[in-house]
Amino acid sequence: MTVFSELPPLTSGAVQQAQEDMALIARGEEIDLPWRRLRVLLDHRLVEITSPAILGGSLGGSRTSISWTNEGIRFMGQEANGGVAA
Repeated sequence: MTVFSELPPLTSGAVQQAQEDMALIARGEEIDLPWRRLRVLLDHRLVEITSPAILGGSLGGSRTSISWTNEGIRFMGQEANGGVAA
């Protein structure tokens, strides 16, 4: 059995897909994101899952939240803009 300490870099097609998926998460539209694509983001430490996240307003209650990590912010080129709330 081979154990990898580091993941291979994303291919150009995978980078484009990851950027599209990160944008979905930033807009709060990740509900239809397939697990295999979410797993890529998790494996590359671009996003994290937080549970429970307490929401207010019309979405009040406890939910599972997917948010960008610091690495995800850098990946999306938002670091120069002071970060982005996801």
